[in-house]
Amino acid sequence: MNGHEDAVAALRTTGTPRTWRLTATNGVTVSGYLPPWVFEDPSASDVAPARLPVAAVDVELFHYFDGVPGSLTGSDHGTDIDGYATPFGAITCHPCVDRESPERPVHPVLTIQVSDTEETICHDPDELAALITRLRTRIDYLDQHVRPAFTAIHDDWESHHRTAAQPFS
Repeated sequence: MNGHEDAVAALRTTGTPRTWRLTATNGVTVSGYLPPWVFEDPSASDVAPARLPVAAVDVELFHYFDGVPGSLTGSDHGTDIDGYATPFGAITCHPCVDRESPERPVHPVLTIQVSDTEETICHDPDELAALITRLRTRIDYLDQHVRPAFTAIHDDWESHHRTAAQPFS
């Protein structure tokens, strides 16, 4: 398998269609499509009838990509404040419209953790491709231009810098 096939296989994008379901104590039910790539089924029963709309808005379908520990901007040892590994990225989907946050998408989005406090969100594969291009361009520039210059500067400093314990020459 190639990388794309491995990624698709890991996502479990095929299989018997499933449904998540919220059932209120009065028998009213809210349900929706549960994709095979979702880590956890958000289904619940015995939901208070008055809480059913809130529970539906709170439904989150998710899949984490945690193969790259740490952030892009520093060595944070790959753990969050509680000591759990910080996922590099996550696909999330909130399938129910939130009237208080109508801008929240009801389609899958990819969130990429850049640092402890920063993340970037891609709404579709084209946005991810554009982000990859921007990152690759910056990485290539760092590798081809900045690193050689930094190495030369570092080497020059090491060979000419004196410490307080060394006399002037």
